[in-house]
Amino acid sequence: MKPRANPLYIVQNALNAAQRDESAKHKRVAEAGLSPQVAELRAFQVKRIRETYRDFAAQKQYAATLDFFTNDLYAPRDFSQRNHDAQRVHAFLQKFLPAEMLKLAADAIALTQLSDALDEKLATILQQDLAFQNNLTPALYAEAYRRSKNVRAREQQIDLLVTVMQDSADTARMPLTGVALKLAKGPAHAAGWHELYAFLERGYHAFAQVKQPERFLEAIEDRENEIMRRILAGAAAPFRI
Repeated sequence: MKPRANPLYIVQNALNAAQRDESAKHKRVAEAGLSPQVAELRAFQVKRIRETYRDFAAQKQYAATLDFFTNDLYAPRDFSQRNHDAQRVHAFLQKFLPAEMLKLAADAIALTQLSDALDEKLATILQQDLAFQNNLTPALYAEAYRRSKNVRAREQQIDLLVTVMQDSADTARMPLTGVALKLAKGPAHAAGWHELYAFLERGYHAFAQVKQPERFLEAIEDRENEIMRRILAGAAAPFRI
């Protein structure tokens, strides 16, 4: 039987090839930034998320995981450059690496693109239908959420969020991931992939010390779905669960 190739050797070869191949060269893209309405919407949501998971934030092993959630997966930031980098590198590296090793980046792209679309829709309703200016309240957010009429997309967003978190946890559990990241750092930075590398590194460290990631993932799935149900039902305090 032919021996399996060392994954670190595969990663190093792929990175070396990426440095030589024009199709994998880094390119800067214009970042439009966030509209004031979307920026405030996301700031409101990040504050709400931190309140919803304050019990996990109080536990040392989950603190970095919650930071990854609110800084790298959903935040008042423009992720255009990171998503562009991930798509470009993914298209190149899939010629060398198994899909499992690229799943985190691919799923994160899908999540941020869906979140962007949902937030733009909600922000438009807030501004055009509800005359929102500033000081977003839970009641105003919930009304715009209901008027968006995109429950299936919201369910998909929660599913993708849990999937990306699971990808990060799975990656952190792989015994060679930490070494592979160290090997990749020099070539990745030399090639200009700073943002993408930092994202993957933070995803790894977010779960590296977590002994029971399933507890947090189950809480996200349960709580976010419960909040969605309460919003759609018109609960007076939908985030108070």
